[in-house]
Amino acid sequence: MFETLISLEMLLLIALAAVWALTGIAANGLKYAASRKSAHPLWRRAARIGSWTGVLLVVLWGVNTAATWLMLGWEFVMDRVAVMLPLLALPALSVIAFALPALNGNRPAAPERAASAAASVHTMAAGAWIVLALVWFDIPAIPDLRESTLYLAVLAAAAALLRLYHRRRAVTIRSRGQGFAMMGLRSCALALAAFVLMAARFLWSMERGRFPASMPMIHPETFDYGGGVVPAGAATSGHHDPHARHAAASAAVSVDELAGPRTGEPDARFTLVARKKRIELPSGDAVEAWTFNGQVPGPSLVVREGDLVEVELVNQDIDLGVTLHWHGVDVPNAEDGVPGLTQNAVMPGESHTYRFVVNETGTHWYHSHQTASIQVAKGLFGAFIILPKDHPETEGETADITIFSHDWETADGTRTALHVSGDEKQRIIPPGTEVRLRLVNSASYQKMFSLHGTPFRVAAIDGWDINAPEPVAGMRLKIAGGGRYDVTFTMPGHPVALALNGGKKPEQVIVFSGDGRKSADIRPGGPVLDPFDYGAHAPAPIGAGDAFDREFRMVLDQLYLGVYNGGSNTLWAINGEVFPHTPTFVVSEGDLVKMRIVNRTYSDHPMHLHGHHLVVLSRNGKPYRGSPLVLDTLPVEPGETWEVAFRADNPGIWMDHCHILEHAAWGMAMHLAYANVTTPYMIGEATGNHPE
Repeated sequence: MFETLISLEMLLLIALAAVWALTGIAANGLKYAASRKSAHPLWRRAARIGSWTGVLLVVLWGVNTAATWLMLGWEFVMDRVAVMLPLLALPALSVIAFALPALNGNRPAAPERAASAAASVHTMAAGAWIVLALVWFDIPAIPDLRESTLYLAVLAAAAALLRLYHRRRAVTIRSRGQGFAMMGLRSCALALAAFVLMAARFLWSMERGRFPASMPMIHPETFDYGGGVVPAGAATSGHHDPHARHAAASAAVSVDELAGPRTGEPDARFTLVARKKRIELPSGDAVEAWTFNGQVPGPSLVVREGDLVEVELVNQDIDLGVTLHWHGVDVPNAEDGVPGLTQNAVMPGESHTYRFVVNETGTHWYHSHQTASIQVAKGLFGAFIILPKDHPETEGETADITIFSHDWETADGTRTALHVSGDEKQRIIPPGTEVRLRLVNSASYQKMFSLHGTPFRVAAIDGWDINAPEPVAGMRLKIAGGGRYDVTFTMPGHPVALALNGGKKPEQVIVFSGDGRKSADIRPGGPVLDPFDYGAHAPAPIGAGDAFDREFRMVLDQLYLGVYNGGSNTLWAINGEVFPHTPTFVVSEGDLVKMRIVNRTYSDHPMHLHGHHLVVLSRNGKPYRGSPLVLDTLPVEPGETWEVAFRADNPGIWMDHCHILEHAAWGMAMHLAYANVTTPYMIGEATGNHPE
């Protein structure tokens, strides 16, 4: 329904802009007709039909907006009602009051009346074009008083100038006897001037929009306190300000101080070497991959709850630099691997050591966060599995297999494939074996998995155990970019197949069997499992009725064309802004925080908050009906509204971004900052740090 409503709105706005522009041409001709004392019924008829059509389109736009409000809620139309509705409704009333009476009948209107009609129609055209420009280029997502009055004031000024212009032109036309040839010449000149001005403004904005060579990741003017008290020292949050007051600066904590243990023998030690290597994909395509230790996926790092983990990252030849981010693991802030925020990127020939204690369990993964839309796509990722501290050693009786779905760019286009992390011999599973498939979507866009040949349970989502999962069969699993599902089953005496996107290609199917046979029965896709209805109901760690210290709102929008750091593309906005102007949610340690996330775009957005797990309260106003859901990657689909909550118990400055990494690269990234936490790191070309 959302896609239908938003598509209809776009069609109506395009029609409005076109109809009122054409009607404006016809209305402009009335001045010339009036001065020559000629009825010119064609101009009058065109202007009258165009005006009535335009007014009808305004009414239809209002009806569509009301339907969107009724079906989806106020947050989907608040900018339409507060900012755009007056820009369309008031000029439409002016057309009804001044233009349509002058267009009735067959006698030519007096020059002054024709000028008044043309001014009203052109004001309506200006309103329609302003609204279309707002929706396409500069959405006022959460309108404030300034936005509610600014564009209306611009339109009012335009109306006054148009009325003055058309009256003066009517006098000039009458005194000089100008005809329609002059009208055509002037219209072409004005259109050319408008095109030149728009092109010049676009080029200017492209240059002006370039990021500085060096800048901090967050800025105090973007701070949002979620309706709570302003924390003491909040003004010093973010980048370290050497000119801040000494007392406030002395209370500030650098991200470098929020590190894991620097001493002590690690329980698990790993070395990951980032280097380029040409590999062959399951599809048979050969690509230059960027790898950890020469393999894709990188080595599976398996640790236990409570372990002190040490990982040395060595960059052999990745020119852009690399980092390691532990997706879904609540590590200390300094270990989070975000270049320009928690560390500098590790350049070729350099190394960096991460140390942290894991206090959780489940399926997670690691990947580079430096130019992530490029580096993850090229292969810089791997599995990070945290077993419970009391996990039994039962080799031979169980099979624990991690499988990635990934999109590869090849000479023949995008190839989507399933990768078994580790030994391919894991495909041979004796009957009776208890199997856990850890499904990780390392691609940006959501993927549809299906398991054929056996009932199964979804044991965990994003590493969090599902309460009493029931067996299902024939159901598909939709996993967003960055998300993970753990699937368990008992191996039957016949082959079992895991298929991706219906298993249309060999590289999108993995067959498990007792003897390695490569055949299985893959049936058409069934219904999609809804995690809100799955598992046994139980109280969540945080409830919707709890008393929250701060409540934030995140409205996700797309700007159909915008300029960004010297380039132009579709931009992805949070609260009407793209990074670095997106909001920074500021909290104090210990706060109980609620976030409301509204997706007003055509795309899903797997929103990933670093350093915290989010307790799901509701989706589209309805609470979960099955097991409690605790996620680190929220699969917010078009038209959806999610409410989630978390306890602010991990001090630092944390990214919150869409894990469709191209969206993050084009603006959809923001931060959660604890008061008084600062960072000495910067981003930009001069620094070599490019987080996404």
